[in-house]
Amino acid sequence: MEATKELYIQNDFAENRTVNERFVNVFTKEQKAFFDSVGVDPMRARAEEKVYDIPDDEEVQGGKVYLRTFDFLMCGKFLALPDFYRELYSDEEVFGDTLPDHLETTQTDEDKMPMYDLGEFGGIFKHPYFRDPQKFSKWECGYILGSILTMKDL
Repeated sequence: MEATKELYIQNDFAENRTVNERFVNVFTKEQKAFFDSVGVDPMRARAEEKVYDIPDDEEVQGGKVYLRTFDFLMCGKFLALPDFYRELYSDEEVFGDTLPDHLETTQTDEDKMPMYDLGEFGGIFKHPYFRDPQKFSKWECGYILGSILTMKDL
């Protein structure tokens, strides 16, 4: 936790403070306590929002979708992986055969991405490779990426 606090003291990943404020303003007391317990400063995390136009096609009616993401880095390392991630991270183009042998594999229901219940938000924890493949190209990079995604039809 202390290393993560220091990470946010030294870095501001926020690209648009207003978007961060929109997330933080709806956080519950429990959600605020979660971020505090892991050392993340939500006002300095990366939050984005976009509106996507979905075109009509033969099967689905199009429309607009409002998408918000909230990504936060934490200092640490993985001790276990859900089987869903082990398969993904074992892809030769991602990490190949460099996954540490000590990582345990946990079974998940079907082929669903594991979600962590953060109240009204569902969070996922993953390797930050997908955020920045050049900066986080090594498996043991020292960081875990948490991500919250919300969508709403407009």
